[in-house]
Amino acid sequence: MTASGLVCMGRFSGAFGLKGEIRVFPFTEDPETLFNAGEVLIGADPQSARTYEVESIRTHGQWLLFSLAGVDDREKADELKGAWVYLPAGILPPPDEDEYYWHQAIGARVLLENGEEVGRIKDISNAGAHDLWLIADPDGKEALVPVTSEVVLEIALDRGEAVIRPLEGLFEAQGFWPDPDGGEDMEA
Repeated sequence: MTASGLVCMGRFSGAFGLKGEIRVFPFTEDPETLFNAGEVLIGADPQSARTYEVESIRTHGQWLLFSLAGVDDREKADELKGAWVYLPAGILPPPDEDEYYWHQAIGARVLLENGEEVGRIKDISNAGAHDLWLIADPDGKEALVPVTSEVVLEIALDRGEAVIRPLEGLFEAQGFWPDPDGGEDMEA
């Protein structure tokens, strides 16, 4: 989530056809919110995003095809290639129980079961089978944590924290923690 209150929902990848449709790779599993938005904000970043009226959205495989007011030919559609699609956070429907929007988890403290803080969630991506959190400690070291029921024990966004039980060797293999067996330092 950005300070402007906008949530990134996808990215334009270029024109589709000759009549101004734009291919969008969505960052949501449920594009219904985009279908119902009526307007989207589009730009290189939230501060420069402009509002566009959505005339139609349709699915095309893994892509969404947007038709926007004022974008009526291939040239105008190609001008938006690479731009991000944003929606105001306030119009997003509440997530289901045991679910969250990625922007809600960014910045959350990550704790071990014993309460020790290991870092904060810096970024989130999806590996296909599950999400991956990029955790950063106060010194800037980073590690990836798989978001599985075996590893993530609790996500308490109301407290701004998550509790994990890392798999054996997960952090050591990434150089996040020293290897307790005295193996090679991953940073060397």
